[in-house]
Amino acid sequence: MPEIVIKYKSAKTLQALNDFAKYFDFVIQKTKSKKEPAVVKKDALPIVFAEHPDVTALAGIWKDKDITFAELREKAWGNRL
Repeated sequence: MPEIVIKYKSAKTLQALNDFAKYFDFVIQKTKSKKEPAVVKKDALPIVFAEHPDVTALAGIWKDKDITFAELREKAWGNRL
């Protein structure tokens, strides 16, 4: 089936196209644009953010651990590097 892409700015235009499609047996599929970033509200995240985080609390976290930077990097990133 041949396809065309129609770009529109308002919801009214989409409604008009949907009404038009009913008469001519068209199929309209709305796809999400790849350029639109996903918007996530901070309140929706299951993470509690500290207002004044203390990074010194992490000092010595890897002390006496038998692990290298390369191993940490591999576990964190895997094949994505």
